[in-house]
Amino acid sequence: MRDTWTPVTSAAGETLGWMAPADPDEPDVDYFDADRPRRTACRAAIVKARADRINPVADVAGDEAFTAEEVTDMGRGAGLSDDDLDAAANVAVALWEIEQLRR
Repeated sequence: MRDTWTPVTSAAGETLGWMAPADPDEPDVDYFDADRPRRTACRAAIVKARADRINPVADVAGDEAFTAEEVTDMGRGAGLSDDDLDAAANVAVALWEIEQLRR
């Protein structure tokens, strides 16, 4: 059986392993494309979960009634990491810029 296998070699020519030929009965499937919907759904779920965490802090950060220190304390009290607080601040700034363009 190994006589149909192809060696897998390093750049130096050292044999690292063997690769079997494709099964002629196997459907021609691009496994990367076949996995794309699942990976996209996973990324979307991660983005939604992070947005659910940071959006309330971004809303408060955009409110002039609160100082930056108060917003930071609220965010830390809610269990947000420094990266989450930074993301919330970026969202607040982006929303503020949009509001300024509307004026």
